[in-house]
Amino acid sequence: MGLTLYRYLLKEQFLPLSICLLGLSFVLVTGRLLQLTRYLFTSSVTALDLVELMALAMPKLLTYTLPMATLMGVLLAFVRLNSDNELIALRTAGISFNQFFPAVFIILLLTTSLSLFNSFTIVPASNKSFEIKLKSLGRASLPLLLREGVFIDAIPDLVFFFRNVDASNLTIEGILVQDQREPKVRMTIVAEHARIMYQKNSSQIAFKISSGIITRVPDNLQDAQAVSFRTYDLVLSLDELFASSAEDSKDRTQMTFREILQKIQQTGPEQEARYVMELHQRIALPLGCFMLGLVAPPLGALFRQKGRMTGVTLGIGIFLAYYVVLSAGTGMSKNGILPPSLAVWMPNLLVLCVASYLWRKLQHESPFPLAAWASSTWNRLSLTGWKSLRSRGASRERKS
Repeated sequence: MGLTLYRYLLKEQFLPLSICLLGLSFVLVTGRLLQLTRYLFTSSVTALDLVELMALAMPKLLTYTLPMATLMGVLLAFVRLNSDNELIALRTAGISFNQFFPAVFIILLLTTSLSLFNSFTIVPASNKSFEIKLKSLGRASLPLLLREGVFIDAIPDLVFFFRNVDASNLTIEGILVQDQREPKVRMTIVAEHARIMYQKNSSQIAFKISSGIITRVPDNLQDAQAVSFRTYDLVLSLDELFASSAEDSKDRTQMTFREILQKIQQTGPEQEARYVMELHQRIALPLGCFMLGLVAPPLGALFRQKGRMTGVTLGIGIFLAYYVVLSAGTGMSKNGILPPSLAVWMPNLLVLCVASYLWRKLQHESPFPLAAWASSTWNRLSLTGWKSLRSRGASRERKS
């Protein structure tokens, strides 16, 4: 009886968990690609390139989708069992709620192990490969970025304007460059001609500019300079296309567990906190699958058929609260208010307390006022919305 029950519960949980994981992964991958439209739609990206980018982005996104998929998959399974009165039948047969734990534990152990393996092994390598692939697409798109009559700001702190462009020969007639890469100094280059020296396998691009003027104006408006020239080489690194203020964070995400430990020993106190946080996040986020999954069975068992949407809504609310607390803790840790370990583990500890409370309530079948209040509130809101729709429909019929 026990083995048959566990197999049944495992099957009931596995299907909704898989559907939730696929759906969430698709949504997040699509959102990630939309963030890169500035690079993707200005280059000759093939369908194979998009598939490769999606595959390389997936491991990092799984770090966030697995906890939510675990929560929602297990929650939907127990909501379905409860709405069909199967949980009541099992409880009537003498099966206590705690006897469901082994079947739930197997699912949570599977998702947590997968998330830990992904976090420590796959994510660092995929992040590095993703950046390399994205830079290669950026290099391929450079000829298409040479547009006429528009200001181009694809490279941070640099603005280009080209009057006439011959993309086949990579020559430019009439060029303006505003360079603000040097702090507190604004440099402007205006020239008649330019030629781009570019190699696909190179990490640099050179503008061979001729017959122009360079002006340098400090922020204090003193010691301004204007220099005319016959030829001038403006050399840029293609990596600047992907520069950001979070470059150090990118480096951390590409490190292995051993490299992070070595970095912690080598850096000072200020830098050490960032690597300590990265180390704890590699462990705490995967364990979030287990903690959030523990909340799901009692939450799904609390609400009957009329209130099952209330349970799903509360599950989504718990997930959002988890990441709000995590984001708040991360921000306070960066400001030195909380130690990194407490900031990262605080959401898991809070969710564990909630899960323990709910399991104890269900095991002892004690009343749960919050569930009754939430269910009644949801029903009241649903009834109000339905009445409002009916009144609008009736008023439209009278007008017609």
